[in-house]
Amino acid sequence: MKKSALTLAAGALLASSAYAQSSSVTLYGIADVSVRYTTNSNAKNDGQFQMTDGAVTQSRWGLKGAEDLGNNLKAIFQLENGYSIDTGAKNDSSRLFNRQAYVGLAGDFGTVKLGRQYTEGFNFFGDFDPLTIGNYTANAWPFFLTQFRRDNVISYSGAFGGLNVGASYGFGEQPGSITTNQYWGTRASYSMGPFAVGGVYQEIRDINGNKQQMWGASGKYGIGPAKLFLGYIGGKDRTGIIDNGFMNADASISGNRVPAGGNFQNNPRKDTAGFLGVTYQATPALALTGVFYADHITNVNGVSNNAGNRYTGVLLAEYSLSKRTQLYGTVDYNKVTGGAVTELPGRNNQLGVATGIRHIF
Repeated sequence: MKKSALTLAAGALLASSAYAQSSSVTLYGIADVSVRYTTNSNAKNDGQFQMTDGAVTQSRWGLKGAEDLGNNLKAIFQLENGYSIDTGAKNDSSRLFNRQAYVGLAGDFGTVKLGRQYTEGFNFFGDFDPLTIGNYTANAWPFFLTQFRRDNVISYSGAFGGLNVGASYGFGEQPGSITTNQYWGTRASYSMGPFAVGGVYQEIRDINGNKQQMWGASGKYGIGPAKLFLGYIGGKDRTGIIDNGFMNADASISGNRVPAGGNFQNNPRKDTAGFLGVTYQATPALALTGVFYADHITNVNGVSNNAGNRYTGVLLAEYSLSKRTQLYGTVDYNKVTGGAVTELPGRNNQLGVATGIRHIF
């Protein structure tokens, strides 16, 4: 019995060693912090100096790994959490890995993943936005329509020549209903030399079955050291999550300026947004970005014919001290009109100026 046990243990160790030779686990992350001044930062229109998260990337750390299963098939996983380097706090105290948490398979057919993942809207515009979707609310707000991430998602992505496709489905997990709390989305893009174009559509339903829809299309074109971007984002929200959960300024700093009597089921918020931008690699170390966003909104806060506009301009300069460390400076300006005034805490405009440092490990 002892001999058999030793033989089994030795076999297990050998098998474990063999698998270890064809697998890998990587610890990675970003440490990004900035010092920022913002005008009209509250209902009294006071200016604010603060140390805060990075302008373009949120600080994060994670683990990712892969195991070679043979025949070009791999098992993969990724666990990623966001944090604020100025305080050391997790971005989401209720989740160990709030950004991504999935396991899957990757091969010649593409990649299948199961777990908490980015939405298809976020995946798509991450490739087509000049800022790769900024981190400040002041420059990321057009992409709040994507809702960023969802739980309980199974996804597929594949690349076939210049064609890139993706599709995902999020289980609502509500007894007696497959549509309540459900998510699904799909995207496709095509690249040919310096040119790329594509589109995306997705739906997210709330606990009552009401849905928030977003769709978009975008293109980009490279000319020497410059790259031009043009995009469109549309949305229709019967859930109220876009106004109440993402767009409206925090009531604790703005006061309660949201009009009473809103009904999102009868008067869904509708967004018609667009952006135009350029990136320019001025030197091997210096990258410059400029982008303009605009949105026309109807039925803001669920109020019929309550319309407004939001306009944003952003300038960003990034200087690489090395492949892993960058210094940057950014300026952003926001202006709102009509019903969209609830998206800023004080006056109908806000200016932000910041400088920061980012280290990638």
